[in-house]
Amino acid sequence: MNDLKILLISSAVPRDTTAGEVILYRHFSQSKLKLAIATDDLDGILAENLLEIRANLILNRLTQTRLSMWIHDIYQCFDPLFHYKTLRNYVKSYQPDIIITVAEGIHWIAAQKMSQEFNLPLATIFHDWWPDLASIHAWAKKSLERRFKQLYQQSAIAFCVSEEMQQLLGNHQNAQTLYPIPDRLTIAEKAIILADEKSFNLVYAGSLSGIYAPMLQALSAALQDIQEVQLKLFGRPPNWSESQLQQLNEQGTYRGLVSRDLLRHELKTASALLVTISFDPKNRRWAETSFPSKLVEYCQYTRPVIIWGPEYCSAVRWGRKYQSALVVTSSLAQDLVKAIQELATQPEEQTHLANKALVMAQGMFNPVKIQQQFVDGLYQVCKEYK
Repeated sequence: MNDLKILLISSAVPRDTTAGEVILYRHFSQSKLKLAIATDDLDGILAENLLEIRANLILNRLTQTRLSMWIHDIYQCFDPLFHYKTLRNYVKSYQPDIIITVAEGIHWIAAQKMSQEFNLPLATIFHDWWPDLASIHAWAKKSLERRFKQLYQQSAIAFCVSEEMQQLLGNHQNAQTLYPIPDRLTIAEKAIILADEKSFNLVYAGSLSGIYAPMLQALSAALQDIQEVQLKLFGRPPNWSESQLQQLNEQGTYRGLVSRDLLRHELKTASALLVTISFDPKNRRWAETSFPSKLVEYCQYTRPVIIWGPEYCSAVRWGRKYQSALVVTSSLAQDLVKAIQELATQPEEQTHLANKALVMAQGMFNPVKIQQQFVDGLYQVCKEYK
């Protein structure tokens, strides 16, 4: 088969930004796949063929009012995307081999509909359990979850971000676990522990706000008087109090949003890298099914990885299964600090964990292998549809 012609109809699009969009960017920037995109925000998108599709303008304006949650209910449950004529004409003219979508936002509904109308295979990427993340009422969540599972069953191929996501979605004729693809790096041939460092440098890179804020605030406070451990936080300015940020700046803890090259240097020279997963029961299903992209990224730097999260989260289960990280499942920051202090005095264990990260980077989390799995899956589905 010649190069595939792909139509991505999705709220998440390939942009070199953060989270799921950067994963799409890496998949499509590293292949010769012919890509067209239909979405509602075209800024910075990686594609030559673009179609802007927007939901009802009046409803969009109402999302900025106190009726916001009700409007989102309508979007998720009643599909008020009134540009299907334009989208149909686009599909007819572009003639894609396959439609791809990401199961979040609202445009996956349009992708599902176009796949059915034109009898085209649908590939869906499941990064998060969207019904729990959507800003909608409880009654609407039940309807959305039904449609979310229906999307899974109607997809010709379903790429699930974790084994737990695939298990919770249920049986499927062609579902695969596809881990987040990391940046393409030159992986070291062996792990090197920087034993001459005066302090144990623990690095966290990512979001410092939202569900992560309470954990990182508690950890920062617990490490305040411990000289042998230096915590470094990298990311966009968090919505913490001014007094907290001032203290973190004075301590050298918060390092800001730095360039990619500088961040790579910090990750490469860290004593250990930290992954955090929320302990809040409200986020349980998200924790169970999502898989932190930073965990995959961290392994590329062959440093010891520390996972701080509940027993049931996918990251902890991965760490236990493959014995490839130091796992701390107590929600108390003091217990995490104790585990860090113990690791700081164990250079052999640090080397062991660094080598485990190296094995994962070369195997399970190898970006070349992950990309090949993604591309092969698309080609196989299209071949079966012919």
